Amino acid sequence: MHRYFFDLEAGTWDARDTIGVVLTDAGAAHAEAVQALRSCSLDPARSAGAALAMNVRDETGRTLFRVSLAAA
Repeated sequence: MHRYFFDLEAGTWDARDTIGVVLTDAGAAHAEAVQALRSCSLDPARSAGAALAMNVRDETGRTLFRVSLAAA
C-alpha cells in the first residue's frame, strides 16, 4: 500500500493535496484521479470551459502522471 497525492488544477486555480490517499498501486491512483476529475466537472460552480487537470504524486513527491479533462 502506498500514499498518493492528487493536485488539482482548474483554469488559474490550483490546490495541492497535503493529505493523500492510501491505495494499492498506481492503477488504483489513476482510477481515483479519473473519478475525481469527473466529479469536479459536474460542479456547477466551476467555470464553464475551464480545463481540469490532476497531477498524481507518490510519497517521495515525484509526479507519476497527469490526468486532464477538457470540455469542448
